[in-house]
Amino acid sequence: MYRHTTTFAALLTALVFIAPASAGEEAHLQKQVNELRQKIEALQSQTTVLLEEEVERYLTDTASVHGSQGADGLAGITIHARFTAVSQSTVGLDPANRSAVNGDVDLDFDFQVTDNLNLFIHLTANEGSSSSSSSNGGFPSLFGPVSTPGGSFPAIAGTTFAGATDAQGVNGSVPTDPGSITVYEAGIHHVLMLGDYKLHWEAGTIDPRRRFNQNAFADDENTQFIHNSFDDTAAHLWLTDAVAGRTVFGWHGWVSFGENEQFTVNWGWFNTPGQFFNSGQFLFQISWTGEVGGRELNFRLMLANDQFFQASAIEDSTFSYGISADWWASDSIGVFLRVVANGDDVNIVELDVSFGVVFQGLIGSRPDDTIGLGVGIISANTAVTSAPEDTEVTIELYYRYMMEDGKLQITPHLIIVSDPGGNASPWQDDLLVILGLRIHVPF
Repeated sequence: MYRHTTTFAALLTALVFIAPASAGEEAHLQKQVNELRQKIEALQSQTTVLLEEEVERYLTDTASVHGSQGADGLAGITIHARFTAVSQSTVGLDPANRSAVNGDVDLDFDFQVTDNLNLFIHLTANEGSSSSSSSNGGFPSLFGPVSTPGGSFPAIAGTTFAGATDAQGVNGSVPTDPGSITVYEAGIHHVLMLGDYKLHWEAGTIDPRRRFNQNAFADDENTQFIHNSFDDTAAHLWLTDAVAGRTVFGWHGWVSFGENEQFTVNWGWFNTPGQFFNSGQFLFQISWTGEVGGRELNFRLMLANDQFFQASAIEDSTFSYGISADWWASDSIGVFLRVVANGDDVNIVELDVSFGVVFQGLIGSRPDDTIGLGVGIISANTAVTSAPEDTEVTIELYYRYMMEDGKLQITPHLIIVSDPGGNASPWQDDLLVILGLRIHVPF
């Protein structure tokens, strides 16, 4: 169309420069010029309209293509990322205090395959390895001797009871799957309709810590209490731990029922590859959600049959059992209780009790900040350990300061442990004091 417009313009120019032979011829020629000019203007107007329509059609088609590509490529995909860094230092220990810094980045991919089928892959990248992570929550060699450019320092103590079995005592954020980049969890989640009930089941590389003995106020080491006494009980020997760094496969199912589905029953079988169906762990839990005093209360009862760790010790399997409860006592005050025990002579921890309180929004100008105070009491199994003391008491106080609409969380914390590890090592004043700072960024 632009070619036709140019031709008419050239013709018009040529006619303008031709000298008329007479006045009559000049008038006739002027008339032709005016007619040509009108035709050109009409053609230009038509060309502009057609061009605008063509551009609009192109943009519409392109947007449609891009939109369909985005829908096909991203629909049903959910991505979450989290960064956590922790710094902890002992206070008042001779001949030298210890300090440690560790951190990790978690990246979760969830794919909605169908309305009832989900595929998940959860990755973690951390600074630990299976050897360096066996250090009671990031501290080198279980508070043992260390060599630095500034000199060598003798041991100041041994492991605590809370970290004796999984090396996560004073820092529950130490990864149970250490390594530069590893697959923390990967599997499928499927929902099957059984009459009026939904049966959920999942299978793959999954962590039982995230599915049993949960608590609303003491279950997330990234945002709540960081000491493992309040995060994951030590009275149950979890297959996932920072010492072994073992791969754990599992099959887990649950169903909810009752009015408003206030009851939930879940169960699972967990083991390592190879002899998956032999000498594993079976966990069962029943949960109830209701109201006490008009406020939500969650109560869970857990039972576990352990054949994994008993296989190399005694012929009979053993059991661990416990309860976990949390309740919003007011709009800003929540309380929690967790009690777990076992009946075996393999675990160094025989009884693990923790309780505490959280305060949210005590400062009017900071409604999302949280203060937490927890007390943990661990009773050791005297048949397994010969430590001078059989009870370890832990107190943790933290303040979670929220910034950037909660996307930047700064949490200083204080941990005091009395008779750590049953005072089996030469602790000064039978007391361990740790000051720490945690930085957490969820996305």
